[in-house]
Amino acid sequence: MGLAPTRSFGLLGHKIFEATNDLANSAYLLPFFGLITINGIIALPNPSLSWSAFFILYALIAGATFQLQKRWIIARDGDQVTLAGEWFTFSVLMTQFVINYIGSATQIANPNLYASPIFLTLFASVIGATSGTFLGRALCIIRS
Repeated sequence: MGLAPTRSFGLLGHKIFEATNDLANSAYLLPFFGLITINGIIALPNPSLSWSAFFILYALIAGATFQLQKRWIIARDGDQVTLAGEWFTFSVLMTQFVINYIGSATQIANPNLYASPIFLTLFASVIGATSGTFLGRALCIIRS
């Protein structure tokens, strides 16, 4: 009876690994990494300025990273795509984390700066740029 939980957890771990492995192979989910920071845009005080800056940089950077991703595609065999290892994804995710931290800290420490058009434009632009990287890269993988 003492081994039953171990076997159950082992089977559960195996199923989670299989599901994670299947998800990792799906380029269709890559753009959703960009949604990690969407709550930062929703909370900004001037929505028209914030969303405009977000979508402009989102589109521009998606196009640029579409071209960038081509250098990391090693091979394609049917539905399988082999990608070279790179630090770009981690760097973009860390940038998203840092910009959200800066936004939250600024909102608490200096609400006037947080509401200023310059801060809103810079904040939304960085979030749009980092989010756009995932869309551009996913489109490149899907079209390759």
